[in-house]
Amino acid sequence: MKELLISLIVVAWLCGTAVVNQTQDNENVKVKKTKTNAIKEEKGVLVLKKSNFEQALKQHKQLLVNFHAPFSGESQSLSIEFTKAAEQLKAESFKVHLGVIDVSSEKDLAKELNVTAFPSLRLYISGDKQNPVICPVVKTASSIITWLKRRSGRSAQLIKNLAQAEIFITVEDVVVLGFYEDLEKGGVEAFYAAAADMPDLPFGVTKNKEVFLKYEITKDTVVLFKASKKSEVYEVSSEVSKTDLIQFIRVHEMDLVTEYNAMTSAKILSSVITNHLILFDNKSEENFGKNYEAFKNSAAAFIGKVLFVLIDTDEPRNGRILEYFRVRAVETPSVRMVNLTDNIQYQMQSEITLDKMTAFCQKYLDGKAKPKLQSEPIPKDWDKHPVKELVGSNFEKVGFNEERNVFIMFYAPWSKECQALFQLWEKLGKVYEKHESVVIARIDATANDINILLQQRYPTLMFFPAVYSEKAIPYFGERTLEALVEFVENQVELAKEEKAKEEEERKKYIEAQKLMENTKEEL
Repeated sequence: MKELLISLIVVAWLCGTAVVNQTQDNENVKVKKTKTNAIKEEKGVLVLKKSNFEQALKQHKQLLVNFHAPFSGESQSLSIEFTKAAEQLKAESFKVHLGVIDVSSEKDLAKELNVTAFPSLRLYISGDKQNPVICPVVKTASSIITWLKRRSGRSAQLIKNLAQAEIFITVEDVVVLGFYEDLEKGGVEAFYAAAADMPDLPFGVTKNKEVFLKYEITKDTVVLFKASKKSEVYEVSSEVSKTDLIQFIRVHEMDLVTEYNAMTSAKILSSVITNHLILFDNKSEENFGKNYEAFKNSAAAFIGKVLFVLIDTDEPRNGRILEYFRVRAVETPSVRMVNLTDNIQYQMQSEITLDKMTAFCQKYLDGKAKPKLQSEPIPKDWDKHPVKELVGSNFEKVGFNEERNVFIMFYAPWSKECQALFQLWEKLGKVYEKHESVVIARIDATANDINILLQQRYPTLMFFPAVYSEKAIPYFGERTLEALVEFVENQVELAKEEKAKEEEERKKYIEAQKLMENTKEEL
C-alpha cells in the first residue's frame, strides 16, 4: 500500500511538471507570435512602407498619412509643415499619429491604396484602409492641427457673450461666425461640418441674444467678417448643406480683386471658382491705377463665376508664375482668362476698360471666346535626334498623323520630375530611332499652348496612334524603359487593328457615294 501511494505521488508530480513545462512552452510561443519590430520614427513621423503599413493601422486607431513625392516642390513644402505638426501633436500627447509614405519608393503601396495625386493627406480610422478621410487642401502645420482637432471635438468656437464675439472677429482678416437660435437643431450640423473641412479659417458659433442684437441678426445666419467688419450674410435653414456653406464662404472670402503672392497663392489655386481673369501689370507704372480701377469695377458683375486676380510684373518673386504664363514685360499690361480645369488661356485682345472686360468675360462664359495658342519657333534640327522636339506650330501635324504612332512627353522645364524623366525618354527614343512607324517626341507645354486636355501633372505622357481619327491615349503606367516599350508595342498593334476597321468603313463610304452619284446620273 505504501509503495502504491509513493507511485501515485510520483505520477502526479510528473504530470504537474509536464503541465508547467507545457504552459511555459505555450507562453514562449505566444511571445514569439506577438513580437513585432517597432516602426521607425523621424521627428514624430512614422516611416511607413508596404512591409509595415498593416502593422501601423493595427497599432494606431487614427493614422494621418502624408503621401510624399520627393521631387515635387509642393510636396516638400507640405512635408516640412507635416513634420512640425507631428512634433507639436506628439508633445501634446494627441491621439492621432502621423506617418509618411515616400511614393517614389513605395509605388505598389500607393497604387494599392489608390493614391494618384501628390501631395495627399489621408486619415485612416480603425484600420480601415479602403475608406480613408481625405484631408482638404492645407499648407501649414497649424491648418493640419486645426483640421484634426476639429474632427475630434466641436469644430467651431462657442461664443458665449458680446465681449468674446468682439475679440473673435479680430483674430484673422477673415472669420466665420454662425448665428443659431438653437445649437441643438439639425441645421447647425451643416455649419459644424463645413468648419471641420475648412481648417484655414476661424469658425465661431453663438446663440447669445446680445450678439444677435449687436450685429443686427434676427434669424439663423452665417456671417463673414473681413477686417473685423460684417461683410457677407447668408440666411440659413435646415435645408442648407455643408456644400452650400463652403461654396458661399469660399466665393466671398476673396476680395473683388486678389493680388497673387506667397500668402494668397494657395487660396487662389484651390478656389472653388475655376475661371480666373488675370491682370498682368506693373504696379509702379503711371497707368496702373487706371487699369486696376477698371479691372476691379468689372469684377462685381461676375462674383461666384470669375475670380479676378492681379499679378504684379514688377515683383521679382513672381518670376516663376510669369514664366508659366509666358508673359514678358513688353506685353504688359494684358488680361487673360484661364480655366484651372483645363489650363486653356484666352487673351483679351483690346485695351483695358470696364466695358471691354465685361464683354470679354461674358463672351468667355457664353463659350464664344477663342483660346490663345502660342508656339516657339520650330528648331532647325527638330527631327534629327532620337527624341523629336515639337512646338505649338508643328504639334498637330506630327501628333495627328495616320502614318505614324507618336508618343509625346509634355513637360515643364523647371520641373524636377520632368528633368528626372529626360534621360529615360532619350533611351526610349533610341529604341525607336529607326522604327518605321513609331516616333518619340517631347514638347515644352509651358512655352507652347496645345488645345488638348492633359489629365496629369507634368510630365504628362500621351500616345497618338496612327489612325485616321484624332485620338490621344494617356499613359499612367510605371516609368521604366521596359514598361514604356511594352505600352508602345501594345498600342501599335491596337492602332493597326483600328486603322484596318477605319479603312474598311472608308471603303464602304466611298462605294456608297459612288452608288449615289450613279443613281443621280441615271435619273
